[in-house]
Amino acid sequence: MPAPASQISAEWVRDELESITWTPVRDVLLSAYRKKLPSYSEDQLSDLIEDRLRFVAEHLRNYAAEWILDGSVPLFEIDNDPSPYIRLTSDLPSDLKSKLHRIDPSEFERVCASILAALGATARAKGQPNDGGIDFLALHLSVVPTTLSIPLTCRAAVIGQAKRYKHGNVISETQLREFVGAATLEKHKLLRDGNIGPLSPVIFAFWTTSSFDQNARRFARDVGLWYMDGLTLAGYVTTLGLRESVMALADEVV
Repeated sequence: MPAPASQISAEWVRDELESITWTPVRDVLLSAYRKKLPSYSEDQLSDLIEDRLRFVAEHLRNYAAEWILDGSVPLFEIDNDPSPYIRLTSDLPSDLKSKLHRIDPSEFERVCASILAALGATARAKGQPNDGGIDFLALHLSVVPTTLSIPLTCRAAVIGQAKRYKHGNVISETQLREFVGAATLEKHKLLRDGNIGPLSPVIFAFWTTSSFDQNARRFARDVGLWYMDGLTLAGYVTTLGLRESVMALADEVV
């Protein structure tokens, strides 16, 4: 097998992480290479690490920066030392994420509405066989702290789609583009029915138990979608005190 590129090596490091204890990236990379490159000698692996380590660390830091940009729960932390150390995020709600994969899709839509309700909005699940791709709606989401008042018409509406997908079934840019079209029509309906005003802020939200591919993330950032993957949703559920109810929903599934 040819020597892997530094980006591929960084992905191997990410997959190899198992501990919340700070560990040299060099050690994790060596462990990954031993598994992925069994035909390489220890000397060859050592030379490869010397050649790749700095670039692997740079890719890993870029991953961490993208998670911050996405508002996502970071999978790992990495320091800025020349000989970098890395560890899994200590409070990663991965058990809850796996539970979210198990609940019924219609229940997941209600979980999304519950998150918005816990944030102070008037929210409901909307998904029906002919829902036009809109699964949950919220009105009166305040953009200022709850201790301060703001006119109702200045509060945000949220138009959302919920995708309860299994791990590995990632969201594509095409799916996001289709949702934006459906959400735009729903926004016009809310305006027509007097639920929002012409200048009321409206947020398009696409939430999934899975994740987004690179093009989908880039598109979501460019247009201003509120996009959340499964791990980030699990973080919201935990922080907002919804964990027990979601765990119970998952346990009901046979």
